[in-house]
Amino acid sequence: MGIKTSCRHKRELYLTSRNNNDEILKRHYQAYCKILLKVIKEAKKLYYDTEIQKSNNKCKSTWEIIKKLTNNHYTHTDVQGLMIDNKYLKDQQDIADAFNDYFSPIVYNINKNKVNKKNNNSAKVFLTQYYLEQNCVHPPPSLVIKTFSTTEITSIIKTLKSKNSHGFDEISVKLLKVSARYICSPPTHICNKSVLSGIFPDHMKFSYVKQERKQNEPN
Repeated sequence: MGIKTSCRHKRELYLTSRNNNDEILKRHYQAYCKILLKVIKEAKKLYYDTEIQKSNNKCKSTWEIIKKLTNNHYTHTDVQGLMIDNKYLKDQQDIADAFNDYFSPIVYNINKNKVNKKNNNSAKVFLTQYYLEQNCVHPPPSLVIKTFSTTEITSIIKTLKSKNSHGFDEISVKLLKVSARYICSPPTHICNKSVLSGIFPDHMKFSYVKQERKQNEPN
């Protein structure tokens, strides 16, 4: 309300200074404009900070504010064309095939390197054990990995931010937090199994990537 009053007063000063050759009045108008501009910027900053702080999803709120200020209401993610070996591809199927041809060998090499790395690790473990047996009078203490309890897992779940988004299991964080005390045993078993085996479940690496639909775009 105060800013609106100041804006009206600014308009009055502008009209007065425009029809008047008084230099003092013009300098007063210019100084008033600078102060008002600073006040408006601080008011906007305070407003957006308040909106972000009271939001349950601060990251999402921040991006919504950025989109609003930049007038960007959708994200354009379609690949319009791709240049491969001096050939420009426009068809979406051809583009997808080109990506597949490029990344498939990379995945094969990664899996191949994993096998070689596993063999190298076995050799390293053997050499390390041999060195310790030959050079250490007192063997090093055993490494004990502490497992999780259901109470610890429940406490960790409670600290998560409530979200409606979900993974391949279609269980949102909000639903998980509400039912944590009743279903905490399976997550505890998964965490302990992962820690003890040193393997992170492949299915938990999956993620859904959704494309935003343009405004007024038909379904």
